[in-house]
Amino acid sequence: MARGFNEREKEIIRTKLIQQGREFFGSRGVKKTSVADLTQAVGIAQGSFYLFFSSKEELFFEIMEREEQKMKEQLLQEVLVEPTISKSFFKRFLLTAMQMVHNNPIIRQIYLEDQYEAILRKLPLERMEAHIQNDTDVLRPLIEAWQQRGMMIRQDSAVIGGVIRSFFTLALHKREIGEEVYEQTLDLLAELIANGLVIERREQHD
Repeated sequence: MARGFNEREKEIIRTKLIQQGREFFGSRGVKKTSVADLTQAVGIAQGSFYLFFSSKEELFFEIMEREEQKMKEQLLQEVLVEPTISKSFFKRFLLTAMQMVHNNPIIRQIYLEDQYEAILRKLPLERMEAHIQNDTDVLRPLIEAWQQRGMMIRQDSAVIGGVIRSFFTLALHKREIGEEVYEQTLDLLAELIANGLVIERREQHD
């Protein structure tokens, strides 16, 4: 039976699980990391893990969301310093974000190593719904600001956000797309999305 912890102990243990999880998941992957690996590294009984997370997949998702938040903040900083956006800038924005996904040892797990479905099956439905809503909440004010300044097409911001998110799902289908044409496919699709969404100054006067 898992022992009880006071609130301070819980906070410390949760922090350690997240730290160890990031290290193990980043180097070994989710499949090759066990709950026993995590609890042994933190110094708690295996059963105590479930006082904090329902599964190792939920712990992974917690860590992934933190990594995504850092990535979003970095990307938003780059966007916010630009007074206007162009089609070429928006294309570069999409490709830079995708490259960050590929380079991050945690985020790429869910996209690039055939673990997406396995992880999602272990997550509470409301956790995934909250994740999607968070993405929408981050993108909406940015999209609406661009629309108000006449730099993006007048379409429901949730739909435009869906188009942007769908770009990143390509990372789940590298094999189906064909590894030999994957990079070119990303480049072309990013260009098509940018051309379809962004309105440049000369177009505003046509």
